[in-house]
Amino acid sequence: MRRIAFLLLAALAAGSAWWLKREGPKSSFGAYSETQLDTLEAAYRSVLQAPVGPGPDLDARREAALDARLSLEGLQHERFRRRAFLGAEAVAILAVLGALIPRRGRVRGSRDEARRLADALGDPGALLEAERRKAATLLGVPIDARPEVVDAALAAKLADRDSAVLEGFDPGLRQVAREHRHALQRARDLLVTGAARGPGSAPQQ
Repeated sequence: MRRIAFLLLAALAAGSAWWLKREGPKSSFGAYSETQLDTLEAAYRSVLQAPVGPGPDLDARREAALDARLSLEGLQHERFRRRAFLGAEAVAILAVLGALIPRRGRVRGSRDEARRLADALGDPGALLEAERRKAATLLGVPIDARPEVVDAALAAKLADRDSAVLEGFDPGLRQVAREHRHALQRARDLLVTGAARGPGSAPQQ
């Protein structure tokens, strides 16, 4: 829900920024730099602050003051458009970052959960070492035995539990033997590769 809200905000801000940028060329002040706008604003304000007294050019001075006021309003509108564009662009970027970056509380919560799991189950390294010791005992080899030694021990164990040797025995006993073969194979994998294969994997022949 939080990510959706950030993405909606990003889309709205990006749309506003696109519209404000499109309006730039339509403004009579859109092509001016900030320095040029400062110069024009000072000139317009100078005209507006000039006293309008009686004289032969009174109408011309009033018309100039009116033009200066209208131009100043257009200039200020352009300044507002530029600030609004930058603000909308910044909001869009921050909203996208907010949608992509996970909350610190969530990361802390995940770490707390991992710590509680480790406290409940024990150190993963110690658990793996204990499983390797059990595998070595099951195969009858040292825990640090070379792979070829482990494979030879596995082959000898599997030969005693070959399906042909157990032919004619009770089906329940044959099922126990098959499960034992899988356990031996997983023990071999744990000692040689460091990971036991799943129960659905084909055993080594």
